[in-house]
Amino acid sequence: MGADVNNIPRKRKLEIAQAIRNNLAERAAKGPPEPGLDHFIGEFDVVLGALAAPIAEHTTADAVRTARLVQLDEEDDGGDTYTRLVESFVYIQGHRRSGSHVASSRALHNAAFPDGLAHIDDPIPAQNQVSRDALAVLRAPEWASTLAAIELPTVWLDRWESHVGKSESLYKEIERARTVKKVAIGAGQDAELDCVESLVRLRRYVGSRARKADKERQAEGRTLLAPLLDELAKVKALAASRATLREKAGKGASTTPAAAPQVVAAPATNKPSA
Repeated sequence: MGADVNNIPRKRKLEIAQAIRNNLAERAAKGPPEPGLDHFIGEFDVVLGALAAPIAEHTTADAVRTARLVQLDEEDDGGDTYTRLVESFVYIQGHRRSGSHVASSRALHNAAFPDGLAHIDDPIPAQNQVSRDALAVLRAPEWASTLAAIELPTVWLDRWESHVGKSESLYKEIERARTVKKVAIGAGQDAELDCVESLVRLRRYVGSRARKADKERQAEGRTLLAPLLDELAKVKALAASRATLREKAGKGASTTPAAAPQVVAAPATNKPSA
């Protein structure tokens, strides 16, 4: 039965365990006391807490990661826009036919953008580092006179740096959310095993307490375990349906007649007949 329970999704296991725990508590409230059975109420409280926490953490971390990825894409797009604006502006100034600042603009471009825009589609952390290096060059005191002479809008540098900073912060949040998700997955797997074990032991106990002749206890046991039994019936029915479909598909493939071989006519020749 453990193997069948393992086929139930984790969130559904949580729902089933909660429903069974409520059934047990309702029976205990009505009485009579039965320590062997009532013990499972506290056990399921522990299991439910251990199973619900990782599911909630996983869901929250996934939601955070999804939202931050959207924001990261927006900041990356903003950074790319100002990278292109600044690189193109300096490049154009350094490739004019004449002017007193052509040479210094070209030197500035070579220093700030040694690979031009070849990095623009690199992974975001690598791209951000290249942007940081370029901004450090552009803000260096030795290039201040060149920037002033070519009238580069310094607000472009401010906005570019802002996008890079936000991008770096968002990327860190995404990495933290990914780590939380991994930890939650591991914790959830452990809690899921405990849940399966509790369900299996409870079913065995309920089965052992109901003698064949004791129809009342048999009915009570089915009521207590109804959430699990109903789900197992669905799992088995689905597995049987899939097996039938596979069997039919296999028979259909084996009984499909082979295609008749095509007769290819011999190519005509211009040779005269004998």
